[in-house]
Amino acid sequence: MQTNHNNKEKTMGTIIRVAILSWSAALLTASYGGVLQKFDPTFIATVFTACAATFGVNTMKKGGDKDEDEKKELPRTEFVVEAPPEPPVSTIAETSVSLEERVEALEEGQVQPRTTGV
Repeated sequence: MQTNHNNKEKTMGTIIRVAILSWSAALLTASYGGVLQKFDPTFIATVFTACAATFGVNTMKKGGDKDEDEKKELPRTEFVVEAPPEPPVSTIAETSVSLEERVEALEEGQVQPRTTGV
């Protein structure tokens, strides 16, 4: 009688898992088909994935696909940046003017005196 009870539990568990899998698959199909307008399929997709995993079905993408990994890598690009040009060298030679010459220029009115803003 114990064996008969275990078989009934296994059968009932399998029936419930198949019902949940079918229900979630139907909702996902309706959602992606556009029948359900305002429906977020995230939770139902999680239920579907978990239920499928109980049957040993792996719905996750395997990481060993090298062709797609190569496509995702962007080619490496290098940029050469040139140094900015040097500032032009002044060709006007600065002449040193003596203090007396500066005072004479101020007295003659050729140069405006500097004001310090006092």
